[in-house]
Amino acid sequence: MTEQPAVPQPPQTISYPAESRSSSRHAQERIDPHVIVLFGACGDLARRKLLPGMAHLVVSELAPDIRIVGTSLEGMGDVEFREFARTAIEEFGTHKLTAEQWDKFDDNLAYVPQSAGPDALAAAVAQAERQLGSDVRRLHYLSVPPKAALPVIEMLRDADLVAGSRVVMEKPFGTDPASAINLNAAVHETFDEAQVFRIDHFLGKEAAQNILAFRFANGLFEPIWNRNFIDHIQIDIPETLGLDQRANFYESTGAYKDMVVTHLFQCSRSSRWSRRPRSSRGRSRRRRTRSSAR
Repeated sequence: MTEQPAVPQPPQTISYPAESRSSSRHAQERIDPHVIVLFGACGDLARRKLLPGMAHLVVSELAPDIRIVGTSLEGMGDVEFREFARTAIEEFGTHKLTAEQWDKFDDNLAYVPQSAGPDALAAAVAQAERQLGSDVRRLHYLSVPPKAALPVIEMLRDADLVAGSRVVMEKPFGTDPASAINLNAAVHETFDEAQVFRIDHFLGKEAAQNILAFRFANGLFEPIWNRNFIDHIQIDIPETLGLDQRANFYESTGAYKDMVVTHLFQCSRSSRWSRRPRSSRGRSRRRRTRSSAR
């Protein structure tokens, strides 16, 4: 009997299950729909990382039902913002979208210029919540420089978008210890600490995420990965990106604060000084990171 040649199968990724199967995450738990209010929606981080990442999550069915309300200083409407997002995804997205996938994603996008004020933002969020139905959660993502963080928090308070929401604050959090303490106190006047998540997007990179597994799940390295056997750590980041559209940010922040005291120090701390977490859940890992930092 002649064996039939194997039919080559297209490669699959973790994010994209086979067409005949649904996402296992959705099968295990129900995730409430979210309205994501993206501040700095026309900025460099949103263009390079956030918008392509959100599109990737939506088409891979790893995210719940979402609506994205973008807001920034640029004066544009929904149509212009969708075209901006499409250009960003085509230029920087790892997974290119088909026409059908783009049609699925762009229906989730709306835009409100910050000059329109808190009432216009509240109206756009309310409309997005009506489209999603009941049990909708709010996620405010602050992709803005430190000097713009407090006005954004005040805008959310004036728009009455604080209750039942979470706020993600991108690094850098302040410009020095004093400004970070003052910003933290101002944030707590509006949001409870349990509502706030401070993030360095660099730690979402796969190489950084793998550090804990590489250290603690590796029988060869785990016993000797400590201060008794490590002389120094060298982290190289070949940066080919110029100032591009980040001139205003670098004028006030600079490359040292942008890269060294945030990205590199956190990678160094997580690779050498972190202790074994009690579990893989975020709360346990954050608690261990804080205690190691002290």
